[in-house]
Amino acid sequence: MTLAVEQPKKKLTAAEVERLVSGLRGVPAGAPSLEEAKALRAQGWYLVLAYCRISDDAHKRDGHGVEDQTRHCARIAAGIRAIVVHHYIDNDKSASKTDVVRDDFDSMVDALERGVTENGYPVDGVVCVADDRLYRGAHAYERFVDSFTAHPDRVYADDTGRHDLYGDGAEYRGLLGVAAARSETKKKKRRARLNHLARAERGEPVSGRRPFGWNDDKLTLHPEESKVVRQAVTDLLSGKSITTVTWNFVNSGLTTTMGNSWQLQTVKQILRNPRICGYRKLKGELVTDAEGNPIVGKWETIVTPKEWYAVTALLEKNRSAGGWDGSGDGVRTPRKYLLTGLLRCGKKLEDGRTCNAKMHGAPARKTHKYRCRSVLDGGCDKLSRQGPAIDKLITQLVLAKLREKRNAERQPVEETWADEQKLEAAQRRKSALEEQWQAEELSDSTFFALLKKEEAEIKRLSNERKAWAARQETLKHEITDVRAQWKDMDLQQKRTVIFDALEAVIVLPGVKGSHKFDPDTIVPVWKEENAT
Repeated sequence: MTLAVEQPKKKLTAAEVERLVSGLRGVPAGAPSLEEAKALRAQGWYLVLAYCRISDDAHKRDGHGVEDQTRHCARIAAGIRAIVVHHYIDNDKSASKTDVVRDDFDSMVDALERGVTENGYPVDGVVCVADDRLYRGAHAYERFVDSFTAHPDRVYADDTGRHDLYGDGAEYRGLLGVAAARSETKKKKRRARLNHLARAERGEPVSGRRPFGWNDDKLTLHPEESKVVRQAVTDLLSGKSITTVTWNFVNSGLTTTMGNSWQLQTVKQILRNPRICGYRKLKGELVTDAEGNPIVGKWETIVTPKEWYAVTALLEKNRSAGGWDGSGDGVRTPRKYLLTGLLRCGKKLEDGRTCNAKMHGAPARKTHKYRCRSVLDGGCDKLSRQGPAIDKLITQLVLAKLREKRNAERQPVEETWADEQKLEAAQRRKSALEEQWQAEELSDSTFFALLKKEEAEIKRLSNERKAWAARQETLKHEITDVRAQWKDMDLQQKRTVIFDALEAVIVLPGVKGSHKFDPDTIVPVWKEENAT
């Protein structure tokens, strides 16, 4: 006899959860029609609203919290001779954060003020499982009570029973509930923060969903996922673009641990996360020991700390104030065409000047072309040349130039940072100061004045060490034989090689009426260090 093994319940996507919650909103399944409800109301039954809310549905993400509350609200209503005629549901929304908008709470307040629901049902009261589902702040409580008491003789009940919101003690009871809820919220946050910090200092993995790259134990590596992350780091350090790296994630056939498809931002978050090299951040800062050294976690690592520092430095380098660099002139900006931004229009204008505007790539029949910008964009819009022929010519010229330089001296990779001893000395001085202060050998003012200087020096040296490590890792992954690897390089890598060799390429007009490509009309302008 073979026993069936129960499969773990798969988390729903955000869209699936929203569809489930939307199905719970509004008139409950099996509720009486409007005419039937009015008849029951005439017989002494109350028609009430049910408000259901849960703060965090991100962990299980199945909507079970608010779904359970709807069933419990029905039982509470039955105990006071009431019928739920409308569900108002705010899933995965906090009631204590002032910047969180609770749409259904606002809709319920509007219905209470009108006296009828969106479907026309009269409103005789409200039920919920507990006060803290409705409010955790004084403002929300006042809004609720004001709208509730806008009509007389309504009922309010929760799991503890029925409560009078019209009496003199209602405001006092509500404010006590607010104070208790705020106090409990602060205690939970403080306990969670201290527990998180303690686990981080012990190098233990945090709770929550499984991080991509690791198994469910959050300690051992997932063989397929970790391989994709490791390859992404290698590709970035060798010059490939983040767009190419993201497509590698997509083509791997894997999804995020939440079951979603890959987005560029998600990939960047994984690569910026110090977990991949064994470190951890809290509030944007690496968790360190008393000497200022990063604490190494107990989980298996995917890359080395030096590689992680180098990758984060590359990702930060390619960012602009508005996000990822999309200016159009940067060498590392993802491009569709090889030479966009490098070509210059060499056509002579009527006044004798050379146009000199940048040319851009554009699709053409079965191929592409490079053309001058429009007049409104600073060009002449009168020169257009076939793209593949120019791409091939410039590639051949650059590779030939690189062949001449193949044996040129390459920057050596340093194994040890020159100022390591300075950093260690500064850390020792900081520790000595703290020992003297603890022993009451230094006054508070002297201690903190000296401590500020040492911490500034440690921070400066630590930043220099990170920059040095990033440079060394980049050198390790530098492509030395470009010609041999050209076919395997992506567009971004090829553009980097070409832009490193050339200042510009001047494109002259061809012979009018001739369809033959003339290489002499393409004039490369080499950078000085590459000139012969």
